[in-house]
Amino acid sequence: MMQAVQQLFTEKYRPKNLSDLILPNRVMNKFKDGLVTNMLFAGSPGTGKTSTAKAVVNEFNMPYLYINASTDTSVDVIRTRITDFCSTVSIMDGPSSMKVVILDEVDGVSDQFFKALRATMETFASNSRFIATCNYINKLPDPILSRFEVIDFDFDKAEEAELTKKYIRRVFEICNNEGMEIEKPALLEFVRRNFPDLRTTLNKLQGFKSQGTNQIKVEDVKRFNSVYKDVFELIFNETNPINNYKTLVSNYSNRVDDVLQSLGEDFIEYIQQEKPQSVKHIPEIVVEVARHQAQRVHVIDPVITMLSLVYKAQEIIRKN
Repeated sequence: MMQAVQQLFTEKYRPKNLSDLILPNRVMNKFKDGLVTNMLFAGSPGTGKTSTAKAVVNEFNMPYLYINASTDTSVDVIRTRITDFCSTVSIMDGPSSMKVVILDEVDGVSDQFFKALRATMETFASNSRFIATCNYINKLPDPILSRFEVIDFDFDKAEEAELTKKYIRRVFEICNNEGMEIEKPALLEFVRRNFPDLRTTLNKLQGFKSQGTNQIKVEDVKRFNSVYKDVFELIFNETNPINNYKTLVSNYSNRVDDVLQSLGEDFIEYIQQEKPQSVKHIPEIVVEVARHQAQRVHVIDPVITMLSLVYKAQEIIRKN
């Protein structure tokens, strides 16, 4: 049985300053003079877009407002929270202090949100800058793209070779800090399998820790592993709906989005490796995950979405 996760490695080891980031020089050079323009960080999941946005404002001590645009999709977010933040002057801010609005996962907002954002960026151009992140840049309209300097977080071959070395060093350091040992061949294989998604890398590393695997060998790396493996095992093994409810609410109510994402990615890999007899159910599970992820922003309590998806997945798995 996996231990309950108290603090995710992705947050515990999130870079606080620019020097802690693992990024190519072409990206790092953008910040040597501070934040001069509005910037859009675009690229694959887990490559450091959100961490970079937060590190920039910390590095230059800039007052900022963080908006998770994948959940806060209402135009009212712009009309109230963002406008209030940009228009308010604090005595703690210097006369030349630039405010920053971080819009995380902005590719999930509506057209109305984008239209309001354009006007807001123009209104507060003298005292505010915007940092946006997205995985799918094709979802952003041209009038929005034209207002940002786009920074590509997808790496070329030369960058991959250099960053892989840094990923290896970071994983090794975290293992040492957590009292874990990882053999060199296992370390190389582990990073290779998950590169460039550092978030997934850390989640899987925490999966080893949660299962009590403190000496990681190559054969461990080749087996399925995830920090959310206990959720997947619950789907297959737990038949009491009350136990489902208690486990999920007590352990994962503050990580709903991560669980929903893992059910759309890691859970499929788990089925393929650990439950091959249920591979036939993968298409139906994928459809349900997509439906629940789309509904996520429309429910009052997102925990209900997580519970609903788990119950539905159990229903699908138990079909003949």
